[in-house]
Amino acid sequence: MYTNIKMMCLAMLALVTFSCSSNDEDGYIASTLRNHDWKGTITEYYQSRWGISGTEYATVMSFESKDAYYTSGKGYELDYNTTLPKENYAFCTFKWFIVDGDITIIYDDAKWNPVYIVDYQLNGNSFYGYIYDGSDRRIQFDLESTQFADWDYYKKKGYRDITTSYRASGMPAGSVSVASGIFAEKLNNMK
Repeated sequence: MYTNIKMMCLAMLALVTFSCSSNDEDGYIASTLRNHDWKGTITEYYQSRWGISGTEYATVMSFESKDAYYTSGKGYELDYNTTLPKENYAFCTFKWFIVDGDITIIYDDAKWNPVYIVDYQLNGNSFYGYIYDGSDRRIQFDLESTQFADWDYYKKKGYRDITTSYRASGMPAGSVSVASGIFAEKLNNMK
């Protein structure tokens, strides 16, 4: 009987430890995402989402939340042409959350499917792995930590000023991405 009680206590301790470490991991991931802007490339993404190809396209993402303890929040993404970034871009906001290490991004623009980041590495200055967008494709991304200095330019082009209070910063349901140049042409042709 003593052995059975001891085994039950060990099992309960393992369960509590696993639950805490999962929450700690989610907190670490959220904290790392929030403390950086992430800039780089997402292969196949420009072709599958925008119908454009080439090596002159890049993405930068930023994640924010109400405070340092949240594992969810709002964010924004900018896809752009690196040679003419202020003439050819798409800016979109999203909601994000983390559960058991898996990152889900739900775009405020109704045109975009949610994406799931479940196979990735996130260490300090590097964030790379695969995005799943509901298709059977694994879309590779490779982002590096940066401080993106041009957010204000793109935010001002949008429907709202993202620097307003967190609670008031949501875009209306069914809203669209803000785009210019080739990205605007692609958005206008989407149903």
